Amino acid sequence: MLEKLVFKRLPAVPESEELLARAFRRASKAAHAIKARGRPWEVAKQREAERIKIMGQIIRKALTKIVASTPSLSNLPPFYKELVEALVSIDALRKSLGAIDGTAKVVNKLEREHLRKIRAARSPAEAAAIRRQAYGRISSVVRRAGGNLIFLREAAEKLINLPSVYIDMSTIVIAGYPNVGKTTLLRQLTGSDPKIASYPFTTKGLKLGYFKRNHIRYQVIDTPGLFDRPLEKRNPIERQAIAALRNLADVVIFMLDPSGTCGYELEGQLHLLEDVTKTFGGIKVLAVANKADLLDEQQMSKVRESCEDIIFISAATGRGVPELEERVMKYLLNSPSSA
Repeated sequence: MLEKLVFKRLPAVPESEELLARAFRRASKAAHAIKARGRPWEVAKQREAERIKIMGQIIRKALTKIVASTPSLSNLPPFYKELVEALVSIDALRKSLGAIDGTAKVVNKLEREHLRKIRAARSPAEAAAIRRQAYGRISSVVRRAGGNLIFLREAAEKLINLPSVYIDMSTIVIAGYPNVGKTTLLRQLTGSDPKIASYPFTTKGLKLGYFKRNHIRYQVIDTPGLFDRPLEKRNPIERQAIAALRNLADVVIFMLDPSGTCGYELEGQLHLLEDVTKTFGGIKVLAVANKADLLDEQQMSKVRESCEDIIFISAATGRGVPELEERVMKYLLNSPSSA
């Protein structure tokens, strides 16, 4: 079964004071709405018990939802594992989630403890005192978790921008300098305009497309803003974001534009090709010379001298694309994802 993680479903994480205010407000409303029966002191006990019960429920529900809605960190696919580590640190995230889970359990324990005391109270004044004690102790516990809530709130704001991709679908990654024709090739391969998926390491996002061959679906990813300059000019987080794509790619198509119309010299493009080949060590990198319709024989010979197995295409006209597809399919059918 194809798996697709969706971090956009992460819930909003409240700060401690915000959560407490919500719980107090709901508890007070519930206490006034309760249809209590019995003598006045029994009614008072029921109302105080309802305040404790609702306060505990609101806080526990919010805290457990944060933990339950976060994908399992132990089972994160390598692609997402590297991205989460780059953004927030998996160890720090795991510790904060553990602290919040522990806080929910302590709140549950305090709630049950004070409800038992309420039941044994002998007067409205004693019941009110027990409720105030419960409010104070639960509030202290929640406030102690405030730092973890703030961390998780900031982490969620970063993680919701992670792309939703199929992690076990055979995948083609298209790389190269800007304006070399990557998006045009993606359209040729998939027959449609790409979907844009946010990627927190580039303002341009990832461009995603899909196609089928023999009832098998394949994923194509264009990477604007990532493979558009030498890796030595990247900061560590950007390099990790690029490296994460190794865990998705079965084949990499690196596009060159020997015509020069992209605005970049061929020498620089070839240097980036070397970088990408090293980054994706062990994964087939196909060098493709685009805009072949603009090249003369001398230009094509120069490119062949640098890349013996270069494939010449014109993504705009479709020339050479069928041959490229066949070459790509050859490697995809032998990739682990196709097994």
